[in-house]
Amino acid sequence: MGEMHTPGTTFRSLTIASWLVAGLAVVAALYFARTLFIPVTLAAVIALVLAPVVRVLCRLGFPRSAASGLVVVAAIGVVAATLARLSVPAAEWFSRVPLAMARLRYTFREVVTAVQDMREFTQNMANLSANQPQESAVVVQGPDLTQVFLTNTGQLLTMIVVTGILLFFLLANGYLFLQKTVHVLPRFGDKKRAVEIGRALQIEVSRYLFTITAINVGLGGATAAAMAMLGLPDPLLWGVLAAILNFIPYAGPILTVGAILLASVVTFSTPVAVFMPPLAFGVLSALEGNVITPLLLGRSLSLNPVIVFVSLLLWGWLWGPAGLLLAVPLLVIAKILCDHIEPLAVVGEYLSSLPPGSGASRPAAEPEKAAMPE
Repeated sequence: MGEMHTPGTTFRSLTIASWLVAGLAVVAALYFARTLFIPVTLAAVIALVLAPVVRVLCRLGFPRSAASGLVVVAAIGVVAATLARLSVPAAEWFSRVPLAMARLRYTFREVVTAVQDMREFTQNMANLSANQPQESAVVVQGPDLTQVFLTNTGQLLTMIVVTGILLFFLLANGYLFLQKTVHVLPRFGDKKRAVEIGRALQIEVSRYLFTITAINVGLGGATAAAMAMLGLPDPLLWGVLAAILNFIPYAGPILTVGAILLASVVTFSTPVAVFMPPLAFGVLSALEGNVITPLLLGRSLSLNPVIVFVSLLLWGWLWGPAGLLLAVPLLVIAKILCDHIEPLAVVGEYLSSLPPGSGASRPAAEPEKAAMPE
């Protein structure tokens, strides 16, 4: 006699299947419509980063639209000036990658040989100098970063313009979406609860992302100063690279170390001088990750490293480099959202790296007090 299925079991099976189909549909939409979703998501995250600056300007007497326009213009100006300043040296360094890889092989071989036989080490250095013209010929065949930028100029400019316009509207409208949510809720208790949670979420996420951005900018400044002291050309380029890639956990610092190492290989001639710049950045990165960030942010928003790694894989596959940069900010937003909304508390528990019952996450039943948005 076959197994009997109750209506409740069938309903649960259909519900699970519906959720799976909906999840796959969302993933497919995010992948195939990434040219639409990337600037929208990027503008939303940047708006949360710059929201504290807009609030400060509003307290100083600026109208919100004027403050938002000023912040957006300043942000675009900084990005444009940085790109104009660093595009040429970045293209030059990128064209020297084949030479750097060739020299890096010799450098590691020389380090091992120096331990075994000093004479053989000297001979390898002579061979490296003798092969220099051949390596320069390889550089001509390397990729040209300028051509890469020129081929994607239209798409890049479109994304910058769309992101800038969306960023202005998001900053200028402030709590507009929260106001509309409060307006459509029927009961006063629900309205009050929505105001408390909405304002707490926006302020807490903005504070977190602004602090992370400030930390990364500080790391970039320290990296640029260290590279200048060690004699590595274009220190500003390495500082900007370190600040941007530090938004990507695990892989970001490793990529920065690799880039600085390749630049050192084509700049310096002795193994000690070659390894000093990447070692200096490694020390700065370890100090930032183990001392500065925990000191400024505490442990309440520490994320599960497994979830972080999976998030990097997922968003990197969906959106490429943009997904890698946005993976952790999106995960942090999801974590804060789950900590403030009681039905999502279970998800927030899995996103946290803290042991159960530590009490670091704020319970959803005790949101910050906040006034009605204006």
